[in-house]
Amino acid sequence: MKLRGKILIIIALIFLLVVASFLVISEAIFTASSTETENQYTTMVLNNTLNALNDDLSNLNNTANDWSQYDAAYEFVSGSNPSFKERSLLDATFSRLNLNLIIFTDENGNILFAKALDLQTMSDIPLPLNLSEEITYNNLTQNSKDSSGFIFINGTPLIVVSKPVLKSDGQGPSQGTLIMGRYLNEFELENLSENANITLIPLTSSNLPMEIQSLVNSPTYVQAVNTSTTVGYSLLYGISGHPSMILKVEIPRMIYKTYEKATFYLTLSIVIVGILAAILVYFNIDKNLLRRLEKITTSVLKIKNTNDLSSRIPVLGDDELSHLAISVNEMLQSLEKSNIQLEKSEEGYRTIFENTGTAMIMINADLDIILANSEFQRIFGLKPHPEGIEKNLMDYVVTGDGNKLRKLTHQLRESKPTKVIQNSQFQLLNKNGSVRDFFATLGYISGDDETLISLIDVTEHNQAVNHIKSSLQEKEILLREIHHRVKNNLQIISALLMLQAEETDNQELLLKYKESENRIHSMALIHERMYQSQDLSSIDVKDYVDSLIHDLTYSYGFDSPGHEMKVDVGEFSLSMETIMPLGLIINELVSNSMKYAFKGVEEDETKLISVRLQAVENEEYQLEVCDNGIGLPEDIDFKNTSSLGLQLVNELTKQLDGTIKVVVDHGTRFIISFQEPEYKERF
Repeated sequence: MKLRGKILIIIALIFLLVVASFLVISEAIFTASSTETENQYTTMVLNNTLNALNDDLSNLNNTANDWSQYDAAYEFVSGSNPSFKERSLLDATFSRLNLNLIIFTDENGNILFAKALDLQTMSDIPLPLNLSEEITYNNLTQNSKDSSGFIFINGTPLIVVSKPVLKSDGQGPSQGTLIMGRYLNEFELENLSENANITLIPLTSSNLPMEIQSLVNSPTYVQAVNTSTTVGYSLLYGISGHPSMILKVEIPRMIYKTYEKATFYLTLSIVIVGILAAILVYFNIDKNLLRRLEKITTSVLKIKNTNDLSSRIPVLGDDELSHLAISVNEMLQSLEKSNIQLEKSEEGYRTIFENTGTAMIMINADLDIILANSEFQRIFGLKPHPEGIEKNLMDYVVTGDGNKLRKLTHQLRESKPTKVIQNSQFQLLNKNGSVRDFFATLGYISGDDETLISLIDVTEHNQAVNHIKSSLQEKEILLREIHHRVKNNLQIISALLMLQAEETDNQELLLKYKESENRIHSMALIHERMYQSQDLSSIDVKDYVDSLIHDLTYSYGFDSPGHEMKVDVGEFSLSMETIMPLGLIINELVSNSMKYAFKGVEEDETKLISVRLQAVENEEYQLEVCDNGIGLPEDIDFKNTSSLGLQLVNELTKQLDGTIKVVVDHGTRFIISFQEPEYKERF
């Protein structure tokens, strides 16, 4: 087959291959990418919907908890407050609490009050005739037990919470049950997501999709069911704690449709442009290459047959083919010049080989030294013989590095020509028999199956590096010792304060001594953690706060019956510059609650202090310290007070560039938000 026919076939094959490759690649990449993106988006919408429903359930739990522990409600279900429903259970109450359903039953499960309200039209919703049976079926009247979940009543899904009715102080016995619910109608479900169609399916439904079986091993299941829709499923749990309904989210596959359309138009464009380009390329190659190449080929064959080196190839045009003809014409004249230049080039390479300032050798596949420069000969005392160098590189390599060298040279030969340079360090014996560290650069010469090696003595450099590492370890040990001594000194100060306190009977002065001891202890605890920590730049916050709260509880005797301490701290670390003021803030707020929050509180009431420290969004942290005591007096401005403790809290919050907020409601809640400031490295 002539070259012209081959070019036509090659052009056609290239064109078909490009189109086919584009279709395959676009199908593999675009389809997979769109499916993955849509599945991720569907999963996100599904999780957001679940979070929204769980938030609604949590809020409903909080609302029901407030109403179930209410003296007026307790009297109503007991039969002694019949006016309660006219005064409290109004339509405005439903709207304010965002509730569709409120039911009160007595201790026998008899319905005392039941009402359902449409919050959009503010009109009553008819209750099912079998309401009592529905309540009993869903175990909503267990007087001694809280329950909540997602259920169907009369074919309508709703969020429901059931709580025993108790007195305002949380004491019983329960005289009935409060049931609150919110209907999950189409309006509520549409508000959960703008782009998704959300459906709730009873778990007992006969038309459940087969994909629901996948929810046994995974909390969610997402799949593109066809080319137009992606569906996600998740389980919602009922009062009994078992799954009661299926949350189904349907999202249109807009990304996939866009990819399909883009792929079609792009493929069509490639086909049209490719055909036109192939025609133009062929005619241009035929005119400017094939015909002229035929003339050059004919002339070369003529010179070959006549052996007339004086003949010349005709030069046509001014391009690569004409340059080829000129090059062939000049070839004979340039042979002698090329030989001279080759000799000069070889001499230049030898000069470079000898004068690089490093020891250089050439070895073969058996590691025999073929060539060595004068620097290598000087370092290793090598004396070449007239018949060649009769030495092997392994004669100089320390035993432990022999396998390493063989493996490296083997890798160079096997990886040719992708990686022709390798670097490594070896220990070699110099002419005095001393072990020296050498940095080796190995280059493979594929044509001769030889390896060029450049060696630099880095013994002194390695010794300097090891000295620096040893110095850094000494500094770290010294820093740990400093933390240890600071901790010991703070403990001595704390012990001196304790001894000084034993010399006075003044209770106010004793309290001041104890406050000072606790402040010093909170700082000493930080230095103790730094001394024990593997990382000297940060401290495990949870471990530190737990220890601090434990010591405060013991110090103030808050571990006795009737007292409760709750601590919720996230798993993260903070720098010493941040944890120092933070620890003092926690010390002051918890100490104040233990000392003052429960004055006048009855002995039989549980005295609760809660400490919560969590990382929130945007690298921000939030500290909450709250109690259920008598609350902060109204005449005290916590930002302008003579109390040393609150002054410390305000100043330390400023030190953290944070904000502080106080909420007085059934106790006192301090909320401090801050971000960890950026500090300079200490070492």
